[in-house]
Amino acid sequence: MKRSLKFLLLAFLLWSGLGAQSVKVEKEIKKLESRGLPYFYNTEVEQYTQDWLMNENGGTSIVLGRYKYYSQQIDQVRRKYDLPWFVAVIPASNTGFEPRYKDENGNSGIWPMSYLIAKKYGLKQMALYDERRDPQASTVAACKYLKDLYIIYGDWLKVITAFKIGPARLNQVIHSAGTLNFSEIFEFLEPEERIPVVQFYAAAVALNYSQEAGVIGEVPFSQVESDTVSSVNVIVPFSLIQDHFKMDEVVFRNLNPSLKTNYIPFMGRPFVFKLPKKEAKNFRLKKDSILYWLTAQPIKPIQYDTLIEVLENNDTVTIIKSAEEVEEEESTIIPRARSQKKIWVTYKVKKGDALFTLTDIFDCSAQQLRSWNRIRGNYLAVGKTLKFYVLADKKAVYLKLNKMDLTEKRKVAEQD
Repeated sequence: MKRSLKFLLLAFLLWSGLGAQSVKVEKEIKKLESRGLPYFYNTEVEQYTQDWLMNENGGTSIVLGRYKYYSQQIDQVRRKYDLPWFVAVIPASNTGFEPRYKDENGNSGIWPMSYLIAKKYGLKQMALYDERRDPQASTVAACKYLKDLYIIYGDWLKVITAFKIGPARLNQVIHSAGTLNFSEIFEFLEPEERIPVVQFYAAAVALNYSQEAGVIGEVPFSQVESDTVSSVNVIVPFSLIQDHFKMDEVVFRNLNPSLKTNYIPFMGRPFVFKLPKKEAKNFRLKKDSILYWLTAQPIKPIQYDTLIEVLENNDTVTIIKSAEEVEEEESTIIPRARSQKKIWVTYKVKKGDALFTLTDIFDCSAQQLRSWNRIRGNYLAVGKTLKFYVLADKKAVYLKLNKMDLTEKRKVAEQD
């Protein structure tokens, strides 16, 4: 009974923020060191960790819920490749376990991974879907990559850094530092290049501390019991699935984050995807009718472009992309048309808002949000006015967010 009361009190102190400043971060890292986590501590780790422990607006609570949800999948894979327990913290610190995360460099998924690294480790990336956004498939690829990086460096501090900034860049920094001691290498990294390892330790301490406190955490996306089904031998528009199977789009997209468009692909064989159990059973019963329904709802042809990307070493890689993707990428290089003009909008932080929810809503990365508003970590002060650079034609939609409650805003985030 006393133990339960102790956990409840500790949980209350942690999530109210009152207990955060009393946490000795270095001591917590020492405890994790006994479980195999390499020791690393400085003032930046201290500051970022205290931000995580404050759990302002529920940001850490959201990541904790996702960590518990995904760590079971990750544990199965990382054990197969003989990797330590703490590799599951890497996506927590990099993306907050957001499957549809995409940064300004095009790296995508919960880990996240670049196009070329993902391709090297067997992930399929097509115009209609991207396996980097599939938590299970990307975890296998990420663990293979981490295994190879550890073979190269034999040091998890360097591996965690190289995973994010790339081994070529890390090797350049090591050469400049003239040492293999990571604490000295750290000083030669650019400020933004230090963030991956600093955030990693902040997340490791905060997640471990909160679990010891008995905190459950919050999972802001639908967790429905699902089953896998296979589609038919043609591309199927999602509108057909909605019409005939009464499928909720938000639930469908949460179950199948690898899908990039409103079509279920066909790549030479039927595409396998997930549906809630009830809908999955119904889908199997009516599957043979899909081709008949399509005759009354012809599929709009999807246009593809073949791009030849020239790499730094003069090698080339062929990329197949839809016209919509090409147009989106070109809009960042050539002047935007009037309808694609971007403007600044402001948003006042409300109680319950979290960094990862706002990045979903405003279609930006966590790094962009921090840069635009000169903030660090995951801490968002209630009442603070944030600015976001958004498409001008979506101004009215974004301004409405200031009047929405937390449930409405999270629904908007999940619909993206």
